[in-house]
Amino acid sequence: MKFTKLFSFLLVMVMMFSFTTSTTLAASSSKTVTSRDTMSLSLAKQASGDSNVITFNFSGLPSDAVVTKVVVDANSGITYGGNGAIVSNRVHIKNESMDNYTFAPWGSLNKTEITTGVIGKPAAGTWSIYYNGTNVSTLGSAWKSYASPKLTVYYSY
Repeated sequence: MKFTKLFSFLLVMVMMFSFTTSTTLAASSSKTVTSRDTMSLSLAKQASGDSNVITFNFSGLPSDAVVTKVVVDANSGITYGGNGAIVSNRVHIKNESMDNYTFAPWGSLNKTEITTGVIGKPAAGTWSIYYNGTNVSTLGSAWKSYASPKLTVYYSY
């Protein structure tokens, strides 16, 4: 009787350990690159349009690094002029593994977090961004530039 209980107990313990799976936790990190370029836009009154495209090179990342989110920070080096006022509407972004740009509404304090369309994409490589804006004035044309924007890629591997 005792042998049967002991055998049953041992059998249950062996089965518990055999059905247990191990979980591997992924590491995560981020890298920020500052562009040497300027995103510029010049618009006639009440017109909308896109700035020029600038690029960021993300090298030295783990080969299996995939994006969890990206953040565009265009809060430094803002210059503007003319008789109008350009409102930044959204930022467009893609990396070399993507066929098309994805976009997000322009963020507060000129900082935009983007997850849609970039999650799971390779983190390394060349990233391209541009912004869309509207001259809301009826007085005349205007221009607006963001010098040396930063792009931060958050990734796991």
